[in-house]
Amino acid sequence: MIASGELSSKTIAVYARFSSASQREASIDDQVRRCRDFIEARGGKLATGMIFADAAISGASLMRPAFERMMAAVDKKTIDVIVTEDLSRISRDLADSATLFKRLQYLGVELRGIADGINTSERSAKLTYTVKSLVSDLYLDDLRDKTLRGLEGRALAGFSTGGLALGYRSSPVNDDYGRVLGHRTEIDPGGRAVVHRIFALYRDGLSHRGIAALYNAEGVPPPRANSRHRRKGWVASTIREMLRNATYVGEWSFKKRQWRKLPGTNTRRYRDRPEADVIRQLRPELAIIERALWDEVRARAEAVRATYTQTSAGAPKGRASGRKNNYVLSGLLICGECGAAMTISRGTSAHYYGCGDHKKRGTCANKRSLREDVARRRLLEALAFRYRTPAAIAFLRQAIVDQLASMSRVGSNELGERRGRLARTEERIAKLIAFIARGENFDSVREALLDLEAQATQEKAAIAQLVAMTAKPVQLPSPDAILDQWTRLEQIVEHDPVRAREALRTLFAGKQLAVRPHADGRYMAEGQFDPLGLFRLDLSSPGDKTPKAPVTQGLRALLESFSSGGCAGRI
Repeated sequence: MIASGELSSKTIAVYARFSSASQREASIDDQVRRCRDFIEARGGKLATGMIFADAAISGASLMRPAFERMMAAVDKKTIDVIVTEDLSRISRDLADSATLFKRLQYLGVELRGIADGINTSERSAKLTYTVKSLVSDLYLDDLRDKTLRGLEGRALAGFSTGGLALGYRSSPVNDDYGRVLGHRTEIDPGGRAVVHRIFALYRDGLSHRGIAALYNAEGVPPPRANSRHRRKGWVASTIREMLRNATYVGEWSFKKRQWRKLPGTNTRRYRDRPEADVIRQLRPELAIIERALWDEVRARAEAVRATYTQTSAGAPKGRASGRKNNYVLSGLLICGECGAAMTISRGTSAHYYGCGDHKKRGTCANKRSLREDVARRRLLEALAFRYRTPAAIAFLRQAIVDQLASMSRVGSNELGERRGRLARTEERIAKLIAFIARGENFDSVREALLDLEAQATQEKAAIAQLVAMTAKPVQLPSPDAILDQWTRLEQIVEHDPVRAREALRTLFAGKQLAVRPHADGRYMAEGQFDPLGLFRLDLSSPGDKTPKAPVTQGLRALLESFSSGGCAGRI
């Protein structure tokens, strides 16, 4: 029997999802319509902006844009009830479902599933929810197994299993009644010419990068150019993998890799299967590359590898120097024209940064180079101006005073909120203890008591930490202390490039610097600069037992949330 007004005074959100790109977009509309009818039948009303939908995204992970927005609203306590068609729309992972259940229970938010009758506000919700979650999780395992079995059968029958390399295409094979039995793999004439030319160019001496640049200049479409996984252009790694692909000489394989999602994410990683599980077929009718050309390419690749790469122990096999990246700004600079990383290369008398996309793909028009030593020197000069001058030091000291005052206000508010939560939690604990003392000792009551005690312990620890931080005096750094901190950073830049890169990231608010060429021949570096980031850094030397300046005592821990506006400077 439906309680006509059970949802009348609650803020309700609807979540809908479908997992396959081949499903209809109308599936979302159908789910929302059903949820809306369910809500209105119980006296509720769906407010504007309370529909959250993820299209063509798997339920194997909770990392979904609309779902994350919904849970952010849940954390802010702006949602009382979540309505969905069934639990599998929310998650198909048992562990994720269990974590979500506890999270919603803690926040006091109901989850209602229409098709499976889930209502997490009921006493029996945990058992029902767990069983439904297990069924959804097992569904994925069963689907994965059946899909692999079907693909294996297609491979053994000579049909395409999808994911064809450049140079191949598939065409349907029908039975006598016009039904599709499968898709036959065949050679694509246009793609064949592209592939054969790559092998010939490499055999004749052109490098991976040279072939990629040539194809980008000629406008040759890269692999998957017309798919949703399309790329910006050819790169050296694409050429390298194509030259290693034995499919092009008629040696086909299936089940070489097993793809698995990282727990809690939608990111996939592959593992090589045991050799005994791999299905291998010789299909000479699908060979694009002659055996002689293949052997010549493999011979040149092995010769290049022996000359330029390193052994597993790190020793150079040929001309590779084996040196680590000793450039302070590597990884910090991006091209202001296209956003690609600026990569280092050797010139006749110095090292230069250049746009990676211009170099690898030829897709960026920014061909101007930037000397590494000039860029490093000018950047440090610009930073020194912001830390060594009297005006800069005065600004920093005032900024620290302002920030500490702001943090004191925030800390006091948080302390009050946590003390209030602790009082309410302890009140609930006392009621449960009294309930148990009367002989009402149910398992669910004991579990609730344990949860509340754990919450109280966490609140007490957080309160103690806040009290300790506010009680500890923080000395305003003197001008000498500021200069000492900057001098330490300059020394690290000079002697430890890896550590210096991480330190500079902090000064740039964890972001990168965009360098843009200007008509006067110079580069302009633009990015977000956090002047107080200098005081978050631990710049002491390993084994340094000398007394730390006041700036390194308590100030670093209190400046974690500070950020400033962006600034720009020429380098």
